[in-house]
Amino acid sequence: MADGQARIQHGSVRGEALVAAWNRSDRAYVIDQLAATVRLEAARPKMREPVPLFRLTTRAEFEAELEAYPGLLPVFRIVGLFEDSNTICLVLEDTDGDALAVTIEIDEAGRIDRIVSFREGAEGD
Repeated sequence: MADGQARIQHGSVRGEALVAAWNRSDRAYVIDQLAATVRLEAARPKMREPVPLFRLTTRAEFEAELEAYPGLLPVFRIVGLFEDSNTICLVLEDTDGDALAVTIEIDEAGRIDRIVSFREGAEGD
């Protein structure tokens, strides 16, 4: 690799902190990490009303969805975690044993501006 290029490393202090905050349902911490124009694309999310793709395009929408979620947020176990200077890549497992691949992109201000996730399994399960 040439000097100045971002290198992927195993592990991520920020990724671990984000998952830990999510697992303890610390909505304020999660929202504080987001850029105003955060975009979320979740393929095959587990939702009350199954959809093949769920999208949000603003921090306000993300915050409203978190606030509307009843009770504690779902808990995830980190299976794999990698990062470079602008990206966090997570492989998570939910309490049902389903794997979830998540890519988090970080903007120049250090805020999360894009989240793309894909859950294994058949649509609607």
